[in-house]
Amino acid sequence: MNKDTFLSQISEGAEALGIHLNSLAKDRLFLYYSELERWNRKINLVSRQQHDWIAMHFLDSLVPLGLGLVKPGSRVVDLGAGAGFPGMPLKIAGEGIFLGMAEASGKKCAWLRHLARVLKIDGAQVLDGRFEDLVNNGWAGFFDLAVSRAAAKPHKVLDLAHPFLTSGGRVLVYTTEALIEKDLGKVHPYKVQGSKVPSVIWEVTI
Repeated sequence: MNKDTFLSQISEGAEALGIHLNSLAKDRLFLYYSELERWNRKINLVSRQQHDWIAMHFLDSLVPLGLGLVKPGSRVVDLGAGAGFPGMPLKIAGEGIFLGMAEASGKKCAWLRHLARVLKIDGAQVLDGRFEDLVNNGWAGFFDLAVSRAAAKPHKVLDLAHPFLTSGGRVLVYTTEALIEKDLGKVHPYKVQGSKVPSVIWEVTI
């Protein structure tokens, strides 16, 4: 995909979510997209059969910003960061976020370090290792917010997130309404432009 097409689609989709992307954010997101295409040929970061990465990954990741669920200056941990979604788009488009990308796969950690370096991102750190080990290595109670897309079943994500969070910290799980406990937390339905699948952000305060 050429840059003009990408920028047009990401800008239009973000505006539909109530998010304005500045020129630096849009340039970084395009470079992210380009590097993801290149690296995905070597290691399996995202499905190679999924061509609409803009809606499926980039815009979907940005949804909490449009919903006002990520406060400026937040310390955010992405649990199971993988290809960098949702944490890196939130970092790129958010205001003053510190991002910790927790990932156990060595190959994916190498990708995340490369991505942060190429995008010239400050205030982002790869947390390399198992979640349990990371908590014991100084990250317990450090973060205000945990986010996760498909790292584990939603209730498991809550258990995994708890040790990383400050008192009153929140968890945002990208999921479907059928997988949440309706009496716990808040449910924020959304649908990304270009996506046929309605989803929810499940917000739980720890």
